[in-house]
Amino acid sequence: MFENTGGIIGFAAIFIPMLMGLYYGFRCTFQTDAAIVQWGIGAGSAWMVRFAGVNIGMQNIVYAVLLITSPAGAWALFAYGTLQSVGMLVMSYVTVNGKWAEVEGVNPTHEGTVVAGILLACHLYIMFGMQSIIYS
Repeated sequence: MFENTGGIIGFAAIFIPMLMGLYYGFRCTFQTDAAIVQWGIGAGSAWMVRFAGVNIGMQNIVYAVLLITSPAGAWALFAYGTLQSVGMLVMSYVTVNGKWAEVEGVNPTHEGTVVAGILLACHLYIMFGMQSIIYS
């Protein structure tokens, strides 16, 4: 497993986003009500929370398969993850610091910003530190 990713750092760079993605995918898909209450986003958001959970969960099941097999040639999937992390980081920052955060009942934590930052750091390492593996 470690050999296919270029060592422990490459393995960790894929494993960390995979673990985070599986957690949030599960939470949004199967613990929707608890997630909505935690984030204070209202019951009307249930469909979108589940939609996001399914997307994130499935992407990270593929990451798990790549860890078991090999990430060789999977640059497009990791490029998608990188762009997704950038978008999440920007939107989380804008949302937490915007007018939405002042709505009564909303819990504007920096959780999304921190998560997106960690995901981006891992994906940047994958894209630039593992070039010889993912582009082969």
